[in-house]
Amino acid sequence: MAALLAAWAAVAGAGPARAHGGPCARGACPAAAPAPARRSLTLLVVGDSLGEDLEYGLADILPPADRVHLVEAAVGSSGLDEPQYYDWPVHLALDLVRDRPDVVVVLIGANDTLSFYQDGRYAAFGGALWRRDYGGRVARMMAEATGAKARVLWVGLPVMAPWSVLANRNIETLNALYAAQARAHCGVSYLSTWRLFQGPRGGFTPALRAPDGQILTVRDPDGVHIAPAAGDELVATAVLAALDRTWGFHLCPAGGDPWRRLAAAACRIGARSRGTLAAGRGGRGRAGSGGRKRA
Repeated sequence: MAALLAAWAAVAGAGPARAHGGPCARGACPAAAPAPARRSLTLLVVGDSLGEDLEYGLADILPPADRVHLVEAAVGSSGLDEPQYYDWPVHLALDLVRDRPDVVVVLIGANDTLSFYQDGRYAAFGGALWRRDYGGRVARMMAEATGAKARVLWVGLPVMAPWSVLANRNIETLNALYAAQARAHCGVSYLSTWRLFQGPRGGFTPALRAPDGQILTVRDPDGVHIAPAAGDELVATAVLAALDRTWGFHLCPAGGDPWRRLAAAACRIGARSRGTLAAGRGGRGRAGSGGRKRA
């Protein structure tokens, strides 16, 4: 439990995002606009099958549908390095027009640890050409969303199991690129989940002790995906805390969330001031098949 609290403190201590705009120099962004009041908040979630895991957690713990509208747009097996399979910048542009989200939450990258060809040139994973081209795709996603007056919370990939198909050194490369692009864009915040899914001694763990003492499975046997329901709800709770800390969206997790005690202080003390949204079930839009799709 002490390790989880330390990890949560590291997550909760992340710096605030800057306000809307395009790429900008550090400190050049205007102050963030206040969170919208007295109307429904729309959250658009995009990403791959890990993004789907996050969607399931948010659907479990979000406030009532008349206060928060959750649009589940993540697509299993998708990524940013194979636009011929699913072109995320194109689809995101359509999502932004159709759903007009207040916040776009992104969790993607588990399928993006491969090299690719760009305009006939070989972009080796992690190399200079890859960083330029893949980084440009990430930047386009961020710029599209902020250009539509949405805030962006880019959620980093979690630590992977030693036996999984994904090497942690590659995951760290992706996370570093996401964090760097978030710093370069006004209105974008990066949320690291790395320590959130580590055990007491660091490194991958399939289970964690919840604040009430329960030992809960938080990762799937493949060592990549996030396990229902506890793991999905853990990352979802971290997202709600980040939205509160960064932009003042006071979203209290549902009472059944085992990680609720880790949420924002306003929720822990039962406050309902400053627009805090009560616990309940979130509204859902454009959900997938309803089953857990795997990359």
